Amino acid sequence: MKKINDYIKRTDAEQYCSPDDSSHLVNNNRQRNRLAVTCILIMLSAVGMAIDESDYLCKNNISVIHYLEVYSAFVLLLAYIVPFVILMKWICAKYKISGMELLTAVLCGAFVPAAFAGELNGGFDNLMRSLMGHSYSDAWIGSAEAGIVEELLKLGTTAMLLYVLNRKSLKHYLTIGMCVGIGFQIEEDISYITESGFSNVNDAFPTALDRITGALGSHWAYAAVTAAGLYLIVRACSRNHIRRGLGWIVLVMADHFLYDSPIGNAALFNAIITAAVVLPVIIFFKSSEMTKEKNTADTQIPGVHEGNKQ
Repeated sequence: MKKINDYIKRTDAEQYCSPDDSSHLVNNNRQRNRLAVTCILIMLSAVGMAIDESDYLCKNNISVIHYLEVYSAFVLLLAYIVPFVILMKWICAKYKISGMELLTAVLCGAFVPAAFAGELNGGFDNLMRSLMGHSYSDAWIGSAEAGIVEELLKLGTTAMLLYVLNRKSLKHYLTIGMCVGIGFQIEEDISYITESGFSNVNDAFPTALDRITGALGSHWAYAAVTAAGLYLIVRACSRNHIRRGLGWIVLVMADHFLYDSPIGNAALFNAIITAAVVLPVIIFFKSSEMTKEKNTADTQIPGVHEGNKQ
């Protein structure tokens, strides 16, 4: 009987708890969820760092001079890294975005999706070769798989970062997506340079130059557009917004597939698919929502970070 009375009292207390108590419970649950996602990100980053280590080490015994000659080709990547840093500093100043958050996104992009994409792509390639034999075409089927897997991994990393940082505005979706993409892009370029350079040191610089030529419409733009698509889905007020968001994500996957396929080797077609992914980034930054967010940032009290108001 005493247990029944205690249960009734506890039920009544839960039923008549104040709104403040309810919001406190919700906040506690959100904090626990964010802590859990943060731990997952840290764990994935640690595993990714261990995987990425193989990109910097040759399986065969080579001299220190050989290593230095290959690593010296990394300097060429500054041709797109420096302009990107300047662009992000300007965006941070214009929209009052934390540079530390974007740096975190770059590191996560390099250690999480870039590392696991290589493992998944390699596993898929081996599986399809064993199933299809000589009829398997990496140029087409492999390109389609890479476009889907890599974009989903980058989008998943972006989504986790946005959740952990509690960022809900379009400007944060775009910029965090861009930085996850550039981190992925840098790590992928390094892996291509070392893979070719360790085999033949004379191939390191040509490979680096080849990667630079494709940097304009590469992973930073892919991840920005898919992040904007995710924003439309998450913040959707109608089915039309959801369809548009999914449409942008599918567009990026298709663009990525075409770029990696033999069609992407044609100069004219390469320029078209590059423009097809860069122009949407510009369109999103010129959208009315970004204008509203800029005006909000301009009217903020000095010293107060906009993220605290979300």
